[in-house]
Amino acid sequence: MNNSQPTSPNNNAPVQLGHYQLRDCIGRGGMGLVYRARDTRLERDVAIKCLRTELFEAHYIERFKREALLLAKLNHPNIVQIYDFIEAPEQVALVMELVDGQNLQTYLREHIVSISQRLQWLAQISEGLAVAHDAGIIHRDLKTENILINKRGQAKITDLGIAKSQDFNATLTDHVAGSYCSMSPEQAMGEAITFKSDLFSLGILAYQLLCGAHPFGDTNNKLQTMQRIITHPPTSPQQHNPDLPTEFIDLLGQLLSKDPDKRPDNTHWVAAQFSKLKELSWKEDLPNDDTQAIPSSTNTKASRTQDHPTFDTRFVAVAAAPGVSLWQKLKIYIAANKIVVSSAVASVLILAGVVAWQLQPKPPKYVAVIPPKLTAEGMQESQQELVKEAVYDAIQQSIVQLDNYYLIPSSEIISVNADEKTLLQATAADEVISSDIFCKVESCSITLSRSDKENSQRLKIKNTKRLDVLTDNYLSLSGTVQTQINDFYASNNLNDFKSIDEKDYFLFLNLNAKYRKEGATTSLINSLDELHKKTKLLPAVQTLYKEVALDLYQQTKNTEYLTRLENILDLRPTKKPTVSDLYNRSRLQIDKGDFNEAEHTIEQLKLINASSAVLYELLGHTMMARNDYSSAVDNYQRSVQSKKTADNLFNIANAYWYQGDTSKAKNYINQSLELAPSFHKSLSALGLIELIDGNIEQASTAFKNALIQKPDDITNLSNLGLCHLLNKEYQQAESIFEKVAKLAPNVSTVKLNLADTKNLAGNITDANALYREIANTHNAPGDEALRNKAQAYAHLGDIKDSLVHLQELEKRDPQNQETIYTAALVHTLANNNSSAILNIENALKGGMHRIWFSFSWFDKLCSDNNFISLMREHGEPNRCALQQKTHQN
Repeated sequence: MNNSQPTSPNNNAPVQLGHYQLRDCIGRGGMGLVYRARDTRLERDVAIKCLRTELFEAHYIERFKREALLLAKLNHPNIVQIYDFIEAPEQVALVMELVDGQNLQTYLREHIVSISQRLQWLAQISEGLAVAHDAGIIHRDLKTENILINKRGQAKITDLGIAKSQDFNATLTDHVAGSYCSMSPEQAMGEAITFKSDLFSLGILAYQLLCGAHPFGDTNNKLQTMQRIITHPPTSPQQHNPDLPTEFIDLLGQLLSKDPDKRPDNTHWVAAQFSKLKELSWKEDLPNDDTQAIPSSTNTKASRTQDHPTFDTRFVAVAAAPGVSLWQKLKIYIAANKIVVSSAVASVLILAGVVAWQLQPKPPKYVAVIPPKLTAEGMQESQQELVKEAVYDAIQQSIVQLDNYYLIPSSEIISVNADEKTLLQATAADEVISSDIFCKVESCSITLSRSDKENSQRLKIKNTKRLDVLTDNYLSLSGTVQTQINDFYASNNLNDFKSIDEKDYFLFLNLNAKYRKEGATTSLINSLDELHKKTKLLPAVQTLYKEVALDLYQQTKNTEYLTRLENILDLRPTKKPTVSDLYNRSRLQIDKGDFNEAEHTIEQLKLINASSAVLYELLGHTMMARNDYSSAVDNYQRSVQSKKTADNLFNIANAYWYQGDTSKAKNYINQSLELAPSFHKSLSALGLIELIDGNIEQASTAFKNALIQKPDDITNLSNLGLCHLLNKEYQQAESIFEKVAKLAPNVSTVKLNLADTKNLAGNITDANALYREIANTHNAPGDEALRNKAQAYAHLGDIKDSLVHLQELEKRDPQNQETIYTAALVHTLANNNSSAILNIENALKGGMHRIWFSFSWFDKLCSDNNFISLMREHGEPNRCALQQKTHQN
């Protein structure tokens, strides 16, 4: 077809299209040119979008018609209105409302805009989107260039040219249309999309408006930006605007979730949230703040009640600013309010600042309670353990109740497992409580000592007391110890042990000892549920329940354990909350994903003067749960600045590990081990990093050192077994996996490791029996179960069932390295060489070491030159030498 495209003439003869006179070209889109035009019938200016000449083909014309039909469904003040559709032999065009103004990107570049206005636009854009979504329309290219701001400051959504009805069967080209820097992850990957893809784009837009940056960094590199959108968490908004309210951060977190199911379910609700945010008291109300191009905000939740805050409200806002001294805050306030202050008044203000500073609460002291040391004559070993548990628990429950003291978690103390000097260094403790116990048959002599660090790094004994007790009643024993600890601190705290009975307390002591030895189990939490209601309110019982429940949740992802924990936590409104209460509550809220509630609980911890190290630790945990690893690192860094401990350094390492920066993760783990060479968590993490990096000897050493402290640790035993397996030391590996199987007989991963070992050692019959057990297990269809079943079926030669489980796994978590490795193994055993090699290549690119492909199952790929080349590229030129030599012979 010989098509003549209307041009933008610079002469006096405008191009005529029906009863419309086309004048200037005012825009260009993916499918057409947009002209300012005059409707000669209705005597009004309009915008006309004409299909581009090179796209004048049947399927594009049909798509252009579809756009007209879609737009005709919409009638909303925040959507550019369609007036008419023109279809002529040589042209098709849309006639639309002409918006007299600029697009949002240009407007922001040329105007200074208040936060209030930006939030009003976001609410308007959301309302327009909601109407489109109600009509089954997805915009798919929401960005600043496609938002028009008219002369009245009203936002209007335009360029629905690539919009798609949700019931339209689009082609692949349709699916990936859109601007790379505003796409959702599913759109960037060419997957099917819903209206929630627009919500992700709206999140990017909101982030840009309130933070002045793109949430995924520099957008100059198209492929890099798309990759970050798909795989990386957004940069923490606080990095660009540290004073953003938590409500806005939480809404952003929902909108920018990688998982569409975790984004809001209703666009009208999103619009309402932006409207509510507009009513918060943002910092733009302070003088001169409205001159900032990218203004910041306070976290004040009260609605605006007046245009000009009083002295009191302004000073409260300034006084709340973090990291600023009281005198600095006074100067900020004076400058902000343009107050002229005489030297006499200044002296009074300085004096007031000094007095206020002196009246500020002192930071809490950290107390480490060392597990008791016990020697005995004629006493059963089981009874010795219970005596130690009773003394240990009594001391800890006493410290928990003290104002202005913070009990270092027992898990951290036990994990350090070192002498007193190293313990001080590793935990940054200010005080240490120790106990020495000597027992004969049914009586014990207990020596309690309280030491503090004062101004040096050496401990000085402050209090000591010797007690003689009978062991026929553990409640009485614990109560006596608690009374003495209260005397150490001149405390009048009540004896908690008066409210419970001996039977319950005996059970609790046994369960506590069992948890330390064996870890969390379902039977353990069931036994805790059998305790009397009053017993469950004990701080130590609450903490034990929290640790067991959260451990089980992490193992199984079964939310039942979170519900059970919520039901037993002491949330009585009449009870004054302790640090322990609020800490346990926040950990539950974080794991539940209730981030607003968690941050509110952290605010409550601030009010009772909790340690800043603890506050930042909890904020770090919150960011980790949100997959915002960069912000997690920032908060953990602040926690370390407050208290440099082995555990806080481990937390930073863990955040870097999840961020994919193994080099920094390893650096912080080593720093942690410098403070505490036997720190169990850091040794375990170091072993895992070395194992994944293919440094088998270093990994093996780290796991062995960790096992010195916890010989029955299933995870470290399994990883040590894998070290032997990779070294082809099958007998040692099998011996370890047999031990693990006895400790955890129902864990399918343990069975798979044992089956693989027997398989590689040539014991095919026993291996297949174990593979069959895994395949026939009726368990929850979690990712771990799917991986194990896919591999087990593949080893059994049941390729169809193996691929079914693999496909389900890839739907759930396609980027996970274990998923990619499972796919490589399954496709290798299925003789799908091309798919196997593609997955191996992806695994290697993702950081997996080549040693994981040294197992004999992958030998069959040695007939493929692509596999040989891949191994050579990754430093293993002789991977297939033996197979090639055998083939030649």
